Amino acid sequence: MINMHCQELQEMMDSYLGDELLVETNHEVLHHLENCGACRGELAARRELLTRMRSAVRRAPDAQLNQEFAVNLRNNLRETALRPSAWENLKSEVFARSSVFAATSAACLLFAVMLGAVWIYHSPSVENAAVNQSNQTEKTIELSRSPESPSAQAVKIAFREMTDKAVGDHENCAVHFRLTEEPITLDEAAGKYGRFNKDLDKAVVAALEDGEVSIENNSDKTADKIKLLEAHSCIFQGRRFAHVVLRRGEKIISVLLTEAGNSSGENDAAISSQTVENLQIANFGAARYAGFVVSDLSVEENQAIARTISPAVRRHIEQAGA
Repeated sequence: MINMHCQELQEMMDSYLGDELLVETNHEVLHHLENCGACRGELAARRELLTRMRSAVRRAPDAQLNQEFAVNLRNNLRETALRPSAWENLKSEVFARSSVFAATSAACLLFAVMLGAVWIYHSPSVENAAVNQSNQTEKTIELSRSPESPSAQAVKIAFREMTDKAVGDHENCAVHFRLTEEPITLDEAAGKYGRFNKDLDKAVVAALEDGEVSIENNSDKTADKIKLLEAHSCIFQGRRFAHVVLRRGEKIISVLLTEAGNSSGENDAAISSQTVENLQIANFGAARYAGFVVSDLSVEENQAIARTISPAVRRHIEQAGA
């Protein structure tokens, strides 16, 4: 390997920090940094300066997203998501044309050969097509006559958005560390975003230590223990979460808490579950917050964790006066 001089490294430090160098050149840079304290210090200083510049740009008023534009964009995306797709419209049109053609053919055959017409009328393919069309029509009627008010539909849409962002935060923060904004400690978040953040991780860990969360088909009880990896407050796609990251064996578990608006508390004790991209999500209410447990454990194990920690999380929020 060719030894790199300090002058050469200093000329390409910015390219190195921007991940623009070839693999071989990166190896040469790392080899040089292992033996040169001065270059390590210079690189650390440039990285810190770059981080501060990025943070200043993100906080600059000119870089903020226009709120009116954001609202319009959200509404347009929502309308697009709820609108039938072009493929569904095409299928309906093709099916309609096919039905007309089939009816015409049946009429001709009826005049030609009565027995053949009867056979076609009772053929399984025609009956199945009719059943499918009937089911599709019933679903369309049910959707068009849905008794839900616009506010109830908005709540469901908001919940789906929160769930998607909770899954995204788990994958991009707990698993792959790909957030655009650096997380802050729960203690710091308690002063800025709500006192419930402080010691939330302790409440979760204490509940898990007091409760029993079994793992399926595992005779090694030492592997059952859930350990705390870290806890912080982070932002994913504009939504802030209090994030407690746990580990059981090789499995990463995220406990996430985010503000969801006013709540009557009537359904706080209920825990709902769903599967998104091979991840299990258990959701529970806690005052005006929504709690999520996200992992690739089984449905039962993920729900068990949510059942174990949810009462403690609610007590913690109540004691914090949040």
